[in-house]
Amino acid sequence: MSLSEFSLKGKKALVVGARRNMGKGFALGLAEAGADVAVTDLNTESGQLEAVSQEIIAMGRKSIHIKTDISSQDNVSKMVDQVMKDFGGIDILMNVAVMYHMKSVVDLDEESWEKLSNVNLKGYWLTIQEVAPIMKRQGSGSIINLTSRGGLKAHADKAMGNYAIVKSGIAMMTRQYARYLGPHNIRVNAIAPSLVEWEEFPGQENLKDEQTSTQEEKKEISEKEKFEAWSTGPENIPLGRVATFNEMANAAVFLASDASSYVNGTILNVDGGYMA
Repeated sequence: MSLSEFSLKGKKALVVGARRNMGKGFALGLAEAGADVAVTDLNTESGQLEAVSQEIIAMGRKSIHIKTDISSQDNVSKMVDQVMKDFGGIDILMNVAVMYHMKSVVDLDEESWEKLSNVNLKGYWLTIQEVAPIMKRQGSGSIINLTSRGGLKAHADKAMGNYAIVKSGIAMMTRQYARYLGPHNIRVNAIAPSLVEWEEFPGQENLKDEQTSTQEEKKEISEKEKFEAWSTGPENIPLGRVATFNEMANAAVFLASDASSYVNGTILNVDGGYMA
């Protein structure tokens, strides 16, 4: 084994949905490992996507940021053309974009269903369809999709059932493309997280405090706090906490690198033991 096999030096990556949270974490992780990284998102007005690109440039890597609606084939085609113009190739494609809708499957209306599936499922298909021919010409590539524990097991939170359905589709899409693109030396894998930190709630703050509160420190526990304690408890996640962005990025670097050269069609559970 050589640690150099984990290096992404000289690689060109495209991260879709990189404005914040996990997408940003993946983009920065790939850049830290040596890749030049193009970042895209539908929301560019906030300036967050450009800030991610600037962080990558500050690492000494090349980066561009592109506004893209991945539910539109024309948008996706233009995005890929721009990356090819600036980078000259795409070695790594990471599909991270996601849309939520907090209604149960039975309460979801047709318009909302179409929005969800257009971004969470169709969008991934469109990006792979555009990038795969480039990777085939190169004779190599790594495609990494973001699925979820909800794509592998019915979601306990019924309001997330619609999300679980499309994430399940991403898991099967990953396996199907792995079979189709494998003969061209293109590996297609997915990462399935359980609970991951948000920028507003860093993961390290969720580490359990074993100290016993004094009587004066005790307060009434809200239903939200009860749910959060239950969801990260050892009966659900054996490690007893949410994942950090760095932990998720480490998995992506592995799947993007030559260290995983014989890993194809795999759904990598980065879930603290949830699926055990």
